Amino acid sequence: MDVAPKLPSRGVPAGASGAPRDATGTAKALVKGLALVDLIAADGPLRLTDLVAATGVPRGTVVRLLEVLVAHGVLRTDASGRYDLGPQLAVWGQGFLGRLDVRAQAEDLMRALTEQTRETCFLGVRRGSQVLYIAKTDSPQAVRPAAVEGSVNPLHCTAIGKVLLAHSAQDVVRDLLAGPLERRTPNTITDPRALAAELAAVRERGYATDEIENEDGVRCVAVPVRDHGGQVVAALSVSAPAYRFPREETPDVARRLLAAAQTLSARLGYRAPRHAHEEAPSGSGTGAAAPEATSGT
Repeated sequence: MDVAPKLPSRGVPAGASGAPRDATGTAKALVKGLALVDLIAADGPLRLTDLVAATGVPRGTVVRLLEVLVAHGVLRTDASGRYDLGPQLAVWGQGFLGRLDVRAQAEDLMRALTEQTRETCFLGVRRGSQVLYIAKTDSPQAVRPAAVEGSVNPLHCTAIGKVLLAHSAQDVVRDLLAGPLERRTPNTITDPRALAAELAAVRERGYATDEIENEDGVRCVAVPVRDHGGQVVAALSVSAPAYRFPREETPDVARRLLAAAQTLSARLGYRAPRHAHEEAPSGSGTGAAAPEATSGT
């Protein structure tokens, strides 16, 4: 037997989905219709009575809006009469995703981070066992990290790399831990078990650090960027000479990065879980057990 979910009454927010707050007539109906779609996207499939109760919109109005949305494929009804997302949203979604460029979406956020911190900001993605830097905003100061756009570094000794590795599939991590881990500086983690523990810590705290592990005299902190499916597809970092970036400033810089990454992830279509018990998708790494190390160096 289906039990209708108990949903909080939300009403229709003024200015929902960017609509004018003084919307009237057709625009007002559009705002209400978008609110129904948003509610179903978050909690659906839902019955008519659920939607009326949750939005506070009169039943007759909800019925008319639903009829239009179903007719245009934005919503659909299942065998039990509940409303769910329709096929037209998939068409629009594919068009949106096809035009996404994570680098372009990150540009203004990276500039802002560099203005705030006066340090270099990087955007990186995983390419095999390496980090590929796809964007960079330079510190205005003369001394700064050596990496440039298009260059690569190992995953295991960079903050961006650790983020990407911590949220990679277990076979990717297992393969990397099985091979020799290059020592780039005296601080580089080259023991597989120590690196596995470090990756677990990255997943737990939400950001990774490079404690002068890849480049002499350079400290870095990085955070994950997620796509519409919740997968970690890139990472943002702030990197600086250690004498300008003491370890005690790491949490503050991480908070700034996390805020920027949250905005960037939202631009890529990511919606954070609404409830604490909701888990990230399989393969995203969040909450995943660290793979067992297979060898030492």
